[in-house]
Amino acid sequence: MPEMPRAPAAKPVARRAPALTAALARERQINAALLEVGAAIGAGARLDDVLELILAKARDALGADRATLYLVEEASGDLVSRIPVGDRVEAIRVPAGRGVSGAVVKKGAPVRVKDAYRDRRFLRMFDKLTGYRTRTILSVPMRNHQKRVIGVLQALNKRDGEFTDDDERTLVALATQGAVIIDNSRLHLGLQKSNEELVETAHQLHVRVRHLDLLLTLETAMAQAGTLDDLLRAALREALRATSARAGAVLLRDEDTGEPTLHFLSRADKSRLRRLVVHAGDGFIGRVEQSSTPGFTRGHAGDPSEKKLDDAFGFETRSAVGAPLEGQGAETIGAIALYNRDEREAFDDEDMKLLRLIAANVSTALQLYLSRKRQEKGERLSTIGRLLSSVIHDLKTPMTVISGYVQLSAGTDDPVKRHEYAELVQKQFDLIRSMQSEVLAFARGEKSLLVRRVYLAMFLEQVARSFAAELADHRVTLTTRADDRRLAYFDEGKVTRALHNLVRNSIEALGERGGHIEIAVRREAGAVVFSVRDDGPGIPKAVEARLFDSFVTSGKKGGTGLGLAAVKKIVEEHGGRVSAETSPGGTTFSFTLPQGDAR
Repeated sequence: MPEMPRAPAAKPVARRAPALTAALARERQINAALLEVGAAIGAGARLDDVLELILAKARDALGADRATLYLVEEASGDLVSRIPVGDRVEAIRVPAGRGVSGAVVKKGAPVRVKDAYRDRRFLRMFDKLTGYRTRTILSVPMRNHQKRVIGVLQALNKRDGEFTDDDERTLVALATQGAVIIDNSRLHLGLQKSNEELVETAHQLHVRVRHLDLLLTLETAMAQAGTLDDLLRAALREALRATSARAGAVLLRDEDTGEPTLHFLSRADKSRLRRLVVHAGDGFIGRVEQSSTPGFTRGHAGDPSEKKLDDAFGFETRSAVGAPLEGQGAETIGAIALYNRDEREAFDDEDMKLLRLIAANVSTALQLYLSRKRQEKGERLSTIGRLLSSVIHDLKTPMTVISGYVQLSAGTDDPVKRHEYAELVQKQFDLIRSMQSEVLAFARGEKSLLVRRVYLAMFLEQVARSFAAELADHRVTLTTRADDRRLAYFDEGKVTRALHNLVRNSIEALGERGGHIEIAVRREAGAVVFSVRDDGPGIPKAVEARLFDSFVTSGKKGGTGLGLAAVKKIVEEHGGRVSAETSPGGTTFSFTLPQGDAR
């Protein structure tokens, strides 16, 4: 009977069992380490805490004495890490491409060193710095989502020999985990920074839009101001609105007297701008004006003059912000201040920026206003001089006539003749009074209108009758034509004066040869149209283009050169237009008086 084969001996398997058990334990340890790191990442642990955990697990899993993590500095390419030196932790820097870790970054692959002091890449200076003795090294790269090396994970001095392939795989796995959290942290920080920059950009854009809106509103409001009070009221209203202040004030020196005057506006009564003559340096706003320096204050700051101003305006100052108003050449022409912020106890830097922006625009508006006023004053003085010269010249004619009739009256005893001469003298005085009224009204720039109902036909008849005595001394006939006899609305006195000026202008134009004048009225396109036509020689070309300018005459006796200018002014006050058509066969002046829907 053949011999049965023998079963193989179990001794070799038994010899391998401890190694397999150790390998299994090692794999479990590595898996547990990776799971623990993954759990920390998933739980949102801090970056430093996760990296410390990776280093601890690397030491335990590899049986290493130390583990170090280097990060690549983007700007320089250097590797930076923190290592313990005695009782403290110091940052160390490895220049780009230097050392074992630098070689890992350059190659992008793991590096194992069996004897550090025999490897020329090893940097011994760090052992000298720390008093540590490096023998073996395992160093692996850390890559981000773009596969770029962002750091190095390094283990030193394996306790039971040299680092193995298993150690390398383990450290690569831990390095991958570390790279993930570092990459995510950087992406998060980059996104956070981008969001912060976006928020800041949006804030700056909002501030600039707010500033532009303020400037536009402020400029529009001040441009519509006709007086200094209107300008300051508009500026302070916008300043109060923009900063939520309770009150505001502008300090200016009177241009004529030099006295500092405070213009105060409260949000409780935005229509009332109150003024007070103060002493130089009074209150917070006075100090800002004198020092030419913007600033803040809280309460009265021990200044009794501030309390005096508060008492004068019935206001209690809790906080204030002020800025100087600068004129040409950085010369201070005043100051602006805002008082008592709504929501906070004190004003802040943002309020100061707004106020300085407002102050710059108010300064410009004030300079333009004062410059315009000075120019108007100079022009007015020049106009008055020309006006007086013209009036004195034009008075010569009636004064000569009066002198002649007075002499004739003194040389006769005939009561009829004396009465006739007296009436002629009276007519010259009426002419002088008419000239006086015309000149004064023009010089004063009167703009008030007394609009009332007027029956057009009756109105024309009254105008014609007022010329009866004057026309008796001239070879001139006057007729009227009312194509519209209904009601109209205008200032009867001023329109009468305008027609008188036009009729007298025609009488002078007709001269000694005489002629015919017609006053007519019609209604056209929602307006009443008056016209005065004569059959005189027409208007000279030399004055035709400047017909309605002041002091323009065509050599007529007794003319001030203001008649047609006054007509234009009266018509424009009614919102109408005046025009003239002329030829060698005659001239027609026309003007329109708009009649509103209610008329």
